[in-house]
Amino acid sequence: MNVTSDPPIVYETRGRVVRIVMNRPERLNALTLPEMRDALAAALDRAGADTEVRAVILTGAGDRAFCTGWDMETLGDVDLAALEGLIRDNLALFFKILDLRQPVVAAINGYALGAGAALALACDLAVAAEHAKLGEPEVRHYALSPFLILPFLTHGKAAAEYYYTGDMLTAADMYRLGLVNRVVPGAELEAAAWALAERLARVPPYPLQMTKRSLRQAYELMGLGAAARQHGLADAMVIGANLPEQRALLDLLAKEGMRAFLEARDGPFGT
Repeated sequence: MNVTSDPPIVYETRGRVVRIVMNRPERLNALTLPEMRDALAAALDRAGADTEVRAVILTGAGDRAFCTGWDMETLGDVDLAALEGLIRDNLALFFKILDLRQPVVAAINGYALGAGAALALACDLAVAAEHAKLGEPEVRHYALSPFLILPFLTHGKAAAEYYYTGDMLTAADMYRLGLVNRVVPGAELEAAAWALAERLARVPPYPLQMTKRSLRQAYELMGLGAAARQHGLADAMVIGANLPEQRALLDLLAKEGMRAFLEARDGPFGT
């Protein structure tokens, strides 16, 4: 295996498969903006440009988290115009996975939250560890899901409950709703993800990649692109509203840190 590291993103190649690892386990692989987001985008571009690569695995370092979204403690105040630009740039990362010529397998090795959940859902296939959790709790702190893709992947009632409550899904829930292809014990996740990606790599690449393009076009004809971009604009409006309760939560984050913020945000819901 050839391994090159560009912290906090690790890029590994084994045969015709690339594994991209979000490598910030001490922060549950939360993404810094724009540095880590851009490094992840560059890794995806690198894989997409390599004609020898047949499949890609996306995962997080360690066994606690796939990715817990944008690192809110590294974000400063931005005006509405800058906020819209930030959301557009973030949305482009999710579309980059959808538009990559090779299929992408998410190996969900723990918490996949917020933008981390969106990254996992954007992948073509997914394998989840038994202890994995998927959730987008943004509605609880006056923001919206960063990528409105769930209505295109499962039934409407499940999507509504997921987005309206911010509650997390277990690995069993994900499998029941058709959001992952396999659920395996945590110790078997890495091997299962490699096995699935290597299985894809044995398929002739041109028809496989054209099939991915056709599936991508089907989602586009169903309205995914328009819905996701309109939702991104709505997200900017909600975040930019600067409501008193919203401001109080963000002030708590700034003054007392993430633990206090999460207790105030999630405590009323028991999660």
